[in-house]
Amino acid sequence: MKSFQSCSMRDHDDEQGIEEIQASTIARKNQEKFLHEALIDKNWNHVEQFLADETLSKAEKKVIIGKEICSAILYGLPLHLMKGLIETITFESVDELVHAELAGYTLLQVALMKSADPRWFTSYSPLSFEVIELLISIGGKDLVNLPATDKHRNRTSLHMYLGMGGYCSKTINLLLKVGGLDLLDMKDIEGHSFVEFSNKMQRKIIIDHLGKLDPSPRVQNYIESLTNVGVTPQEFFNWIRRSHFGNIRKYLHDIKESREAKIKCITFFSVENALPFQLFCKRHGPIDIAEKIVDIAGDGILRLKDGEGNNCLHCACDPIQESGELIDVNELDEADFKEHRILVEFLLTRGGWKLLLETNNEKQPALHNFMWCNRTNLECIKFAVETGGEELLQYRDDDYEERSGGNTLLHYFSYRDDPDREVILYLVSKAGPEILEIENNDESTPDFLWSKELREYITTKVLTGNLPALSDDLQCPICFDTLFDVHIISKCCHRFCKRCITQSYEKRGNSCPICRIEFSIGDVKKDPLLGKLAIAIKEEHDAKEMLQAQLSDSKKEIDLLKDQLQNALKRKQDEL
Repeated sequence: MKSFQSCSMRDHDDEQGIEEIQASTIARKNQEKFLHEALIDKNWNHVEQFLADETLSKAEKKVIIGKEICSAILYGLPLHLMKGLIETITFESVDELVHAELAGYTLLQVALMKSADPRWFTSYSPLSFEVIELLISIGGKDLVNLPATDKHRNRTSLHMYLGMGGYCSKTINLLLKVGGLDLLDMKDIEGHSFVEFSNKMQRKIIIDHLGKLDPSPRVQNYIESLTNVGVTPQEFFNWIRRSHFGNIRKYLHDIKESREAKIKCITFFSVENALPFQLFCKRHGPIDIAEKIVDIAGDGILRLKDGEGNNCLHCACDPIQESGELIDVNELDEADFKEHRILVEFLLTRGGWKLLLETNNEKQPALHNFMWCNRTNLECIKFAVETGGEELLQYRDDDYEERSGGNTLLHYFSYRDDPDREVILYLVSKAGPEILEIENNDESTPDFLWSKELREYITTKVLTGNLPALSDDLQCPICFDTLFDVHIISKCCHRFCKRCITQSYEKRGNSCPICRIEFSIGDVKKDPLLGKLAIAIKEEHDAKEMLQAQLSDSKKEIDLLKDQLQNALKRKQDEL
C-alpha cells in the first residue's frame, strides 16, 4: 500500500512538473511575442518593461533576446536598451555573435549594413555609431575580421559596410584600428578585396587612416594601390541602382577599359547578393545598354541567378516595385508597355523561351512573374507564346512556396486583380477551350478568380464562337441528343444529360457508361459552363430548324404559285 502511495505521489509530482514546464513555455512564447512586437512598433517603453520583468529567469530571457537581438539592431533600438539586452545575454564566444536568423551574417555585419543604409531590410531605422562600438568592444578583432558564411560569400565587415555605401569616417577608422592590416588583406570567396566594394570617398578615408600609421612598405603599397583605381564593381552596381544610365553607357563604350574589367563589373554580386544585370532588368533599363552588356559578357549572363535564385526574366517582370507596392496598371502609359516588351523580347530571343521556366530558390518559375506583371500586355504574351509554341501552352508548374502546382499559363494570368479579357481570349484560342477545364493541384480551374461578369463574357464570346466545331462533342452519349442540364462525373470528366445519367445510375449501376469507372451519386455535379454552351447550341440548332421549316414552307408556296400561274396561262391560250 505504501509503495502504491509513493508511485501515486511521484505520478502527481510528474504531472505537476509537466504543467509547470508547459506554463513556463507559454509564458516565454508570450514574452517573445511581446518583445518582437515592441521592436517592430519601436515601442521602447515595452522593451524596458521586458528587461524589468522578474517573472522570467535570466536563462529564459537569454533565449528570447537571442532570437530578437537581430531585430533590435534592424529596428534601431537605442543604445541604453541595446546595452540592457546584451548585458542580459552575456555572450560567451564570438560564435554567438553570428546570427542564424540571417543565415550567416554576424551581428556586427548586420549593424554595419543597417548603419550604412537605414532603409536596409526594414523601414527607415537609423542606427547609432555607439551600437557598433558596443558590439566591437565585446567581440574585438576576432569579430571584426570574422567573415560571413558561404551564402554571403565569406565577406568581411569592411566589405559589408563599404558595399552598402557607408562613409562614416569614425566607423571605417574603428574597423581598421581593431581589424588591422589583416582586415585589408582579406578577400571574399570570389577573390574580391575591399577595393572592389569601395567608392572614391571611402577610399580617401582609408588612405587618410593609413597615412597616420608607420610608413612601412606594406602600408605604402596599400596607399599606392588605392590612389589609382578605376571604376570598381560596386560603383558600377550603384550606377544601376540609381538608374545613372548615362554613366553606364559611357563606361561600357570606353575603349580604355578592358573587357575583363567590364565583365568583372557585370558579374559582380553585391553585398545583398544581387547581380547588376538582374537589377538593370528590374529597372527596365534602355535596350541599347542591355544589348551591350550581353555582347560583352556573352549569353551566359542571361542564365546567371542572384542570391534568391532569380534570373533576368524574374527581375524584368517583377510585379513588385521597390516601395513594395504592386504596380497599378492604370498608372502605366504606352511607353512603359513598349519599353518592357522590347526588353522581354530581347531576353527571350537571346536566352531562349525556356528562361520562362527556370525557377528560383522558392521553385517559382519566371513564367509566374511574366504572366502576373501588369507591364506584360497582350503583345508581350503573344511573342512569348509564339516563341515557346505548343510546349509552353501545355506547361504545368510544380508545387512551390505555399502555392500548389499544376498551373497553366491561364491560371497564372488569372491571378491578376483585373485580368485582361483579350489576353484570356487569345490564350483560349491558341490552347483550345479545354484549357478552361484544366484543374491545378488544388482542383481549381483558371476561372476560379474571375468575376462573374468576366466568366459569362468568356463563356459567351469564346465558346459560342466555336459552336460548329464543338457541337458533336456536346452530344449526350446516352440519348445522342444535344446535352441538356449538363452534369459531369468528376472522377472521369464524362458529361451527360442529368436525366440520362440519373436513369443509368438507377438501372445499370454505378459505373460510367463510357469508361466503366465506378462513381457515387455525389460525384455527379452540374457543369454550368458547358450547360450554357449546350443551351446556346440547342438554340442555334432550333433556329436553324425553324429557318429550314420556313424555307420549306416558302418553297411550297412558290411551287403552288408557279402551278397556279402555269394553269392561268394555259387557260388563256385555250381561250385564244
